[in-house]
Amino acid sequence: MLTQFYLFLKLQKMDMGPCPKVHSFQLRKEYQEAKAKGEDNYDRELEDVIDRLIVECDRKIARALKRLSEEDAKAAIAISVSEVTQTPEILELSKQIKEKLKEADQYGLVGV
Repeated sequence: MLTQFYLFLKLQKMDMGPCPKVHSFQLRKEYQEAKAKGEDNYDRELEDVIDRLIVECDRKIARALKRLSEEDAKAAIAISVSEVTQTPEILELSKQIKEKLKEADQYGLVGV
């Protein structure tokens, strides 16, 4: 069961690498016999592995959400700065500066 789980995760972002368990036909036969008798505890082991993965995924999600909220805060600051720089007074001053720079360039070409 765990082997199939490792194969499934190999195709996902949660790749855990190769399965560390020993895979032999003899062990498989013993497992099937124990499962038939109800003596196995492998399902519990699988549940433990899945629980650890869920905790790890939750931690990654929380970290990503925190990073996203920080980026949102930076974007909000950038928007508020652009709102300040787009006031009519700032636009008029920017226009005047551009005109003065054009005049300076023309005087530079003439040699004044």
